[in-house]
Amino acid sequence: MDGFGTRSLGSEEKDALIPHLWSTLFLLVPVVSTTFASVSRMFPKIGPEEFGWLLVDEAGQALPQAAVGALIRTKRAIVVGDPIQIEPVVVLPDQLTEAMCHQFGVDPVIYSPPGASVQTLADSATEYYGTFETKLGMREVGVPLLVHRRCEEPMFGLSNAIAYENLMVQARTAKTSAIRNVLGPSRWIDVEGHGQEKWCQQEGQVLLGLLRQLRQQDITPDFYIVTPFVVVQDRMREMLRTSGLLDGWVENPFAWIYERVGTVHTVQGREAEAVFFILGAPNAEQRGARGWAGGRPNLLNVAVTRAKEAVYVIGNRALWKSAGVFQSLDKFLP
Repeated sequence: MDGFGTRSLGSEEKDALIPHLWSTLFLLVPVVSTTFASVSRMFPKIGPEEFGWLLVDEAGQALPQAAVGALIRTKRAIVVGDPIQIEPVVVLPDQLTEAMCHQFGVDPVIYSPPGASVQTLADSATEYYGTFETKLGMREVGVPLLVHRRCEEPMFGLSNAIAYENLMVQARTAKTSAIRNVLGPSRWIDVEGHGQEKWCQQEGQVLLGLLRQLRQQDITPDFYIVTPFVVVQDRMREMLRTSGLLDGWVENPFAWIYERVGTVHTVQGREAEAVFFILGAPNAEQRGARGWAGGRPNLLNVAVTRAKEAVYVIGNRALWKSAGVFQSLDKFLP
């Protein structure tokens, strides 16, 4: 098993044994985890349909073409994901991908990300599916899982309203929360400030004040700090680092900052007791940035549903409450 069969064993005859080496490993380790980017290097000697099952997680965020190599190598697949959370990240300009689709006769609406993902293609291919009427038209969802077990109110109700047409069923039992006991129930903390780019110094200071309350009560820092914008992420990390607030509170402040402070895109699939959602874009003329964040339900849906017990939104309420789905956030949060 040297190298896990990722390189040649010296001859074609010996290389033909590599799939059997993997089968031997699977007797002991039934599931092996990898990324789509690593499949071609990890399984170069594995031919079509030589593995039994492929389990794809977070498929709503996966580029359709990224899954091809893994799918070819397996007989069957279970694809799990949510197209109403963060979409695939595409580095090429939309105009270029549309031109490529046109060149090869591919329908960009069906096959081109970010509108298409591994999950949307699996939904269209599955034999069993549910059909739902949404504000954007009909959606066909393969084997919909509608029972929710992560979030307390108001996160559950908000997510249900903006993304799932109120079809989800709450199955979570109420639990206590040390963070909520100190800071109070979920709410929108209105901050009217100004800033350079999309960063607002006043919003960062308000957040530090909340965190100081938690530290004074010796509360376990089980929370994420998320934002729609990279510049806000970077400035918030720097503010936390220079404040010294985390020293002695967490084991490794430097690593904690990069693990727990980030854009909404970095926290999909994660969960914590609470989420601090720092909005940024504090200036009236930054309508485009706020409109981008609220134009579709995906970003807000992911941000609030990372929180199991409480969410604290920090930003200019008067400016943000008119930005697309943030109208619903304004209705749900005191």
